Amino acid sequence: MNEKLSQEALQKILEQSILDIIGGENGLRKETNMLIEKHKQKVHFIPIKYRVLGGFLQSLNIKFGNFIEILIPKLIMLIETDIEVIKEYSGTKNVKLSLEQKCEREIDDYINHPPKKINNEIITKLLDNIFTLQNNEKGKLKAETFDIDLLIKKNKKYYYIETKYNDDHDTGKFKDINRKFLKTYAGLVHELGIKNRDNFSPIIYYFNENIRYKDVYFKEGINVFRGRQLFEELQFSVKFSDIEGILLKISENLENKFDEFKDKIFKMVKNHE
Repeated sequence: MNEKLSQEALQKILEQSILDIIGGENGLRKETNMLIEKHKQKVHFIPIKYRVLGGFLQSLNIKFGNFIEILIPKLIMLIETDIEVIKEYSGTKNVKLSLEQKCEREIDDYINHPPKKINNEIITKLLDNIFTLQNNEKGKLKAETFDIDLLIKKNKKYYYIETKYNDDHDTGKFKDINRKFLKTYAGLVHELGIKNRDNFSPIIYYFNENIRYKDVYFKEGINVFRGRQLFEELQFSVKFSDIEGILLKISENLENKFDEFKDKIFKMVKNHE
């Protein structure tokens, strides 16, 4: 554990990151009211307060999958003195980026017809072509909107990181993730004006290490990282094992908070009756 960051401080960061997903009191109230209106229209043998609570927990479980998008930038900003989070882009929705038309077609062709066997030569050629086309002053550019998970800078090198909690998507979603990932990266190449490919690395990061789909577009450990790999690659001060250990115990620490959620939800349901 980094001497600058105690176990207790790290635990508070993790707990707050999870609570941020809920959106505070306003988030709880908005979600509960929506679920009450939804379930009032249904005839069911399960009492409505339990259906609303179940809906809230299901929604929260889905949102929990996005907690890493809040956690990683927060850790970097609080702990890592040699890594800069580019706030203008990180965690930003609907960012307008320009894609050169030939570059977009090449990306679509690559995603729709993935190589039979992935190797460094194929990836190098793809990324070289992206840089050439996105830096072509005579190229035909088209603006599109993208969501950017995380953009950081370390030692003059940029990293665009698409973050996922689990590798649990279906085949169609898997293809869409990689298509969006490549196009966002290409758009950022032009947006940031980066000419040298060695100065900008694209990374898909899965917080959990379990592999459901072996990536057919990029090489594991180079552009696809899982669990502790990203922490080791970027030499984070905090260890992945520290976070992993705290998350295993965090449900106990949040038990009272979730009891409060339950009581508030039941009260709101009763007030609507």
